[in-house]
Amino acid sequence: MAANNDIPPIPLPSSGAAGVPPIEPPPAAAAPGPVAPPAYAPPAAPNPYSQPTAPTAPPAYGYAPGYAPVAAAPQGLSLTSMITGIASIVLALFSLGLFPGIAAVITGHMAQKRQPWARGMWLTGLITGYIGVGISLIYGLIVVLALVAGFAGSNF
Repeated sequence: MAANNDIPPIPLPSSGAAGVPPIEPPPAAAAPGPVAPPAYAPPAAPNPYSQPTAPTAPPAYGYAPGYAPVAAAPQGLSLTSMITGIASIVLALFSLGLFPGIAAVITGHMAQKRQPWARGMWLTGLITGYIGVGISLIYGLIVVLALVAGFAGSNF
């Protein structure tokens, strides 16, 4: 064993192996001596005219710094009001829009009290629901007047 290291010597293969060159032992390591201390440099004075550096990465798109994202609130009544309101206008053209329009108005007023953050959807549901109910009532009034006029003019 060498005096400076605790590593055992590497066994050398026998010279009788065909085609295998002998392995040479690694060179001896230099004796440890005094190590020079790292160079010390005083910190540089900050430049008052340099650009300010951001300490962190910019916030993700859509998030203000310092605020956590908020979970989406449920909007079931508002969505129901909007869908049935639009359906009431379409179905009013076929004289079937009265009941979807009433459902849109009822769910729209419920959503107005329970889901004020979803104003766009429940307001759309209210407006289209009232329009659907109005078209259905006007259409129904025309049908009733036509039936009355038809029966009044006929001879039973």
